[in-house]
Amino acid sequence: MLTLAKALKDEALADFIAQEEARGVGPIDRAEFDALTAALVKAPLSKDQTSHSASDDCSSGKKTPQGSGPYVAR
Repeated sequence: MLTLAKALKDEALADFIAQEEARGVGPIDRAEFDALTAALVKAPLSKDQTSHSASDDCSSGKKTPQGSGPYVAR
């Protein structure tokens, strides 16, 4: 069985497609696919998620005074 990853690596996509069609996997319904992906893209954030972007320095935005974290040797 040829995996999609292997087919892409080996440039054998046509072989992968033929294999999957022989297994009965057919093309997607494009309208159904578009509707499902649109619902995923527009899904609201859950309560514990924010829409804030990461800062330039990749910090979480929380300020912890130097030397006061849980892993500071005392």
